[in-house]
Amino acid sequence: MSLVDSLLRTLDFSPRGQVIAREADAWGEIIVSDHKDYRTLRFDGICEQSKMSLSNPAQPIHNYIKAMLMAVAWQPPTSALILGLGGGSLLRALHALDPAMRLEVVELRAAVIAIARRYFTLPATDTISLRTADAMDFVRPPAETRYDLIFSDLYSAFAMDPQQGSQTFLENCAARLNDGGWLVLNYHDLPDENSLLYHSLHRVFNTVLFCVAPSGNVIIYATLARVTLPLSALRNLAAGSGELFNCELGYLSRKIERLHFR
Repeated sequence: MSLVDSLLRTLDFSPRGQVIAREADAWGEIIVSDHKDYRTLRFDGICEQSKMSLSNPAQPIHNYIKAMLMAVAWQPPTSALILGLGGGSLLRALHALDPAMRLEVVELRAAVIAIARRYFTLPATDTISLRTADAMDFVRPPAETRYDLIFSDLYSAFAMDPQQGSQTFLENCAARLNDGGWLVLNYHDLPDENSLLYHSLHRVFNTVLFCVAPSGNVIIYATLARVTLPLSALRNLAAGSGELFNCELGYLSRKIERLHFR
């Protein structure tokens, strides 16, 4: 037995709080637990995939979700595509913002959709479409439907789907954006000048911003438009969107930076 295996055996992987549901599919476990006012979705015993306030389900909880939602300040959406459902945090917040907004959700695991419907207060309305499909396949050409915003949050229990940073994926998402639309990526690391993602973003998009959340998640905002507003103005707009979601976004908005290309 390796040293890592020995260490893992000593750790407590039990979810915090009371486990109210535990299911498994071909990709692993799905665990739902309640602790105080919060309901949490996990794909293992430790990492929180999604978190919901039982008293206010539409309010975003995780900082990376709040950071992703700041994009509505730069393109007020009438439509959005969400790649990766999790517990539905983005879906609930966007629907509460505008119940008439057309929302399309693509989730690889049918079991995740079933769990989210049962335990995470997903809105039931004709303006929301939930699809069981691979996000990479879904965004492939032809791009018949376009969106104001595309949110990509593709993670397994312990890792991000590496295809989320590929140039092909970025190109396919860009082709599905309306004029002025934004792609919002939940990424695991800040792309440096030597990374494939850095060069792919440079080739596909004309404006790229990022925000490093306290958790370490890097939220990347990319658009085909050439955004000439100064960074201070973009930050102020993002901070103001906190009122739309009943949360404080001043701290996160000040962390928005431009990804400069050389």
